[in-house]
Amino acid sequence: MFALISDPMRMPEWLPRCVAVKATTNDRVGKGARYKVTFQRDTNRHESVIEIIDFAPPHTFGWVEIYHRAGSKTFFALGWEGGSTKVSLKHIWHPTGFRSWLNGQFYRRRNAHRMFEGLINNLRNALTR
Repeated sequence: MFALISDPMRMPEWLPRCVAVKATTNDRVGKGARYKVTFQRDTNRHESVIEIIDFAPPHTFGWVEIYHRAGSKTFFALGWEGGSTKVSLKHIWHPTGFRSWLNGQFYRRRNAHRMFEGLINNLRNALTR
């Protein structure tokens, strides 16, 4: 599971609406590596640049968005429970100013539970292929 989550080039397999990932640094996967991630919803495409800020195999992986939603952080923590893997997700976003806060109010993530549930289902599907 950690190998799938921590390889940004495999994000299109499990990250909702992600259609492409391109490395923007020569660094190997790990802290400090940056990637341009392309998302598509209907006919609209947007890009985000992420930097890996947490990389502790086989337990934690996280990134911060540098471009698009600057400062938005996403973290994954993996643990073992019985015969299965427990996945914990955390998404943090603090507005950097009034304009960011205002945009956050208008473009609020509508249903985080549904989005995370879709992400977990995509991970399950990717692991069973």
